[in-house]
Amino acid sequence: MKSVKEIFIDGNTHLGHQREAEPAAYIITLDVMKEKGITYDKQPPEAKACEFCGKILYPQGLVLGNKVLMWNPVLPRCTCEEAQINWHKYDAAIMERKRKEALEISHKIKRDRINKLLGQSGIKRRFQNRTFDKFKVKTPEQERCFRVAKEYADNFAEHYMAGDGLYIEGTNGTGKTHLAAAIALQLINEGIPVICKTASDILEDIKRAFDSVNADLYELMYLYKKVDLLIIDDLGKEHCSDWAISTLYSIINDRYEDLKPVIVTANYGLEQLNEVLTPIGYDCTKILAITSRLKETCSIITMAWEDIRGGGEL
Repeated sequence: MKSVKEIFIDGNTHLGHQREAEPAAYIITLDVMKEKGITYDKQPPEAKACEFCGKILYPQGLVLGNKVLMWNPVLPRCTCEEAQINWHKYDAAIMERKRKEALEISHKIKRDRINKLLGQSGIKRRFQNRTFDKFKVKTPEQERCFRVAKEYADNFAEHYMAGDGLYIEGTNGTGKTHLAAAIALQLINEGIPVICKTASDILEDIKRAFDSVNADLYELMYLYKKVDLLIIDDLGKEHCSDWAISTLYSIINDRYEDLKPVIVTANYGLEQLNEVLTPIGYDCTKILAITSRLKETCSIITMAWEDIRGGGEL
């Protein structure tokens, strides 16, 4: 049986039918009540004219027998074309507001989980001020890399929906981590949950949780797999054990299947990464699967120029 609130939305709904002898409660407008001689004690809301066509909109009441039980405080919507267009825009705006509120609640829950287990998104102190405006652009190549990274951050909602990521490759000291951190900082400032950690630190966190009776390993793995954006810095520098490769594969594959974006920085191209990550005598199937997924989902930024760490912050 529908609630009274639902009944007022659906003016054709009738109450009753539990027993044949019971009279049905029904909803009609004030003008019809007057025609039928139906009485009421409480005064109805004021009737108003439609602002578009001028039609009088009478309040609705819930009637039982020959008496009004209660009034709907909201007047019915006019059925004229302009009114319907206006109400469609109104409903769309309400739905969008509710969507944003729900998204913000979801983001807050994720941020709270990250802060509880990893601290402020895992970004080390050295990189907490590496914003886009501090990235020094001196060459056309640097400008191109900067623009790709900035476009990704500025249009993250679109990239997120498509599951698109970035693979930032290049030599030492060219600013790979700076651009990755800049993306993370911009999104964090917008309230979007991000984890930005080196591959070694990710594996160390998971190993520590695995070895500790107090840590929640499932919750930690869930964060790495489900956070809106995971940035894996310096992939290829960690110790490549069977366990490490299986763990990285589990995270990257889950994100791949769930259309969750990943940004990776590395000193190696994807083909070189296959060799670097393969332990001696190890079946490289999972490593090939990792690089295959990165190749499919990530745009590649190549940053190969002289190490400029000694010449200023980048």
